[in-house]
Amino acid sequence: MFWISCSHFEELQANPKESELGGDESHNAGRNCGSCHNVNGNEAEQAGWWTISGTTFQSNGRPQKNAIVEIWEKPGRQGNLIKRLVADDLGNFYTNQILNFKGGAYPSITLNDKTISMGSAFNGGSCNSCHGVSTPQLSID
Repeated sequence: MFWISCSHFEELQANPKESELGGDESHNAGRNCGSCHNVNGNEAEQAGWWTISGTTFQSNGRPQKNAIVEIWEKPGRQGNLIKRLVADDLGNFYTNQILNFKGGAYPSITLNDKTISMGSAFNGGSCNSCHGVSTPQLSID
């Protein structure tokens, strides 16, 4: 007996498509990335199916580039670091790397020496589904 897999798991783990410092390939800052970048979305085939995605904002409502977004196992940046991303020049951060949130994860955002963390767990990775254009933004400056 043998198993054949058509998964791209190893490729995604080794070479994920992610936001990067100075990058400007993303779009639609503040919108819910997961509404299109999902298994059924029209962006999934072309650009990626994001497991974590969102936009970092300044207090004036403009996107904030270069912020560091971290996803932790426990609140207050405790436990193991699950993923670290940087917001691109449009304020967007994203990855298609397959991640295990193990029933919940705790994001934090750092800019310069200031960090804010979410105290409640999330189970999905579409940050702008709660923090975005039509919902409260979480600003870092």
